[in-house]
Amino acid sequence: MHITHRSRHVARVGTVLLLMSAVSACNVNRLLDTKDKDTSPVGSITSAAGLPNARAGAISQFQVGWAGSAASAGSANEGQINMTALLTDEYIDLETFPTRIAVDQRNTTPGNGTLRGNFLDLSQARVSAERAAGLYQQFDSTNVLRAEMLNLAGYSYVVFAEDYCAGVPFDSIAPSGKVFYGQPLPTDSMYARAMKDFALALTIAAADSAVNGDPKGFEQLSLSRVGQARVLLDEGQFNAAATVAATVPLSFVYAIEGSSNSPREYNGVWYFTTQLAFSVADNEGGNGLNFVSAADPRVPTMDIGGPGFSGVGQDFINEEIYTGPTSNTPLATGLEAALIVAEAQLHAGQNGVWAGTLNTLRQTAFTSAIPALPADSTTDNSVADTSRVNVMFRERAFWLYLTGHRLSDMRRLIRQYGRTANHVFPSGLDAVVGAPYGSSIEFPVSSDESNNPNSHGCLNNHA
Repeated sequence: MHITHRSRHVARVGTVLLLMSAVSACNVNRLLDTKDKDTSPVGSITSAAGLPNARAGAISQFQVGWAGSAASAGSANEGQINMTALLTDEYIDLETFPTRIAVDQRNTTPGNGTLRGNFLDLSQARVSAERAAGLYQQFDSTNVLRAEMLNLAGYSYVVFAEDYCAGVPFDSIAPSGKVFYGQPLPTDSMYARAMKDFALALTIAAADSAVNGDPKGFEQLSLSRVGQARVLLDEGQFNAAATVAATVPLSFVYAIEGSSNSPREYNGVWYFTTQLAFSVADNEGGNGLNFVSAADPRVPTMDIGGPGFSGVGQDFINEEIYTGPTSNTPLATGLEAALIVAEAQLHAGQNGVWAGTLNTLRQTAFTSAIPALPADSTTDNSVADTSRVNVMFRERAFWLYLTGHRLSDMRRLIRQYGRTANHVFPSGLDAVVGAPYGSSIEFPVSSDESNNPNSHGCLNNHA
């Protein structure tokens, strides 16, 4: 075996759970079914004493929707991190599931069974977070854990806005089980719902930290602020994003912890690596980054010396960021906030300051210093805009590898920086199966939403 950079990425371990949202209209009972042992049915919680169970259930659902799990022996619950990695240049599929292979080939369709399951898992995560937040409002409205549930709900809207087409409907369900079908939302409306949750969470967390000096309050303040800065960045409000992000300490991390208590609680990114399903990609489709051959300590990998689950083809390359079932799953960090500040500096033409910010991160945000960026990559005025944008997004890709940011970044390269999809996403012939890549740059509204009379699929497929 050839082992490459097995050192752990300490600075990235910590942040949590991307929460996704959108209720699947045809599976109301399943949508309300939370399988975690610590969860109480919503109608059974009649006092503040039951709130910890509601919170535990919400976090459990987010773990499944965001990082995946080992439930169902790996035939489901792939999680958003894994699926966005397949659609982008982070992973290649080296097993046999045709629905996952289709995602890797950029052919995402509403009826894809894997994507339908993931859509439902994310929907359950949102419903659980919003349900828990509502119970905290009813029984203990000033509790900082209400802020945590609101933050998780907010991140669910962010993920749908970043990774899905416009037109996701967000249904709601009454305690009686009655479904109120949502209208398809344009992307900016999804972001608006996220910002509303973040703003309320910030208010609650600020009051808690001011009155009690509570570390949980300070944690939730930073979680809200990273969420707000992320939305502002996605919307192209670079200066506003940097202003918020600059208030987040570099040391901040928020993580959902994996657990070895049950397969459902395993870190799903690690689990699918053990199944030899999703291999670290290297220069995928010509446009992909060299995540393996760069030998960069931010993306530790291991060549197992043989093929993946399919038993044929190229060697399988393990990711070595998540190394066990209890590995933490990132959502928001001070490192991400610093990268948002850096991109705003670049956008403002503060090239020297921008290069200094990136190099400072290379010196301080890891267990050992990473060499400074080559000077010509940050100062060459002959190709300044193109070169520096490439550097910025490469730094984000390596710092934030397998944390669910890459798909949004690739779409932003199209939307905000004028790139074309075939110059951003893997293109040409897929080296694994030899077929041409498709044209997908996002996930569609699930065909499960066909029972919602308001939903008719994607409103558009713009980046």
